[in-house]
Amino acid sequence: MERKAVIVGSSGFLGEYLRRHLESVGWQVVGLSRGDRGWDGKSRGSWESQLTGASAVINYAGAPITLPWTSTNRDSILSSRLDSTRVLGQAMLDSKAPPPVWINASAVGFYGDRKDEILDEFAPAGTGFLAEVCLAWEDALVEATLAATRRIALRTGIVLGPGGGAMAPLDKLARLGLGGDLGNGKSWMPWIHIKDHARMVEFLIESHLSGPVNAVGPAPARNHEFAQTLRQIVGCPIGIPTPAFALTLASKLGGPDPSVLLNSTRVVPKQAQQAGFTFDFSDLGSALADCLRLSR
Repeated sequence: MERKAVIVGSSGFLGEYLRRHLESVGWQVVGLSRGDRGWDGKSRGSWESQLTGASAVINYAGAPITLPWTSTNRDSILSSRLDSTRVLGQAMLDSKAPPPVWINASAVGFYGDRKDEILDEFAPAGTGFLAEVCLAWEDALVEATLAATRRIALRTGIVLGPGGGAMAPLDKLARLGLGGDLGNGKSWMPWIHIKDHARMVEFLIESHLSGPVNAVGPAPARNHEFAQTLRQIVGCPIGIPTPAFALTLASKLGGPDPSVLLNSTRVVPKQAQQAGFTFDFSDLGSALADCLRLSR
């Protein structure tokens, strides 16, 4: 029997890849992006009918954290996540046949800047704007009173995939000789190949896990190692570093907040691995090489 998944934010990098992955293994997928069936991320509408009979809902909705952190953009980053989570919870509560599984996006920003501390799903929340957003986001998921729906907060790291996400600008910078260390190069970067991210979502739908799950690979890398490995793969030995003050200046000119690039989060996928998930890309070199090979 064909199973149905509803992907909210299906036109984005993660949503589009997950749609194609689930369809390739026999799922019927309904995508909801802004304007589809009245979906606006905060209001009830005709889109609710798609929840009935769905086996899973996966919600990626949220404004990009790479927006400059003005007061207006901070409000948008937070409200876009809370509003979509709350309206989905309300719709599921009123559904005659609510989906048995709801996977809601979160992020490793939950942990804040933690230096060399090894962080599994039982580590407490950190401090800072991103941690506050993720904590409120996950609270909104927990507050949805859905006894029949298993809920997962997917704390995703840097997703590496061909032609989109973080890889496109990183590849370009490395080839231009600008792919050096960020700050002191010691920050931990939790990454995951987009194929493993999609496979993990499929695995979690079939599993019995609930609560937070770290969607990261098993081998987080320091920024220095990440930059060096990427330069080796693209064949550019030069990598001009970017000091922290330059990132701060760039943020004032419209770039992302420096904490997005400099926070150190040594996150490990304890819950998924203990439940039996295995990675196709467990080391950084093979993941980067595959992304760049496929993007050519």
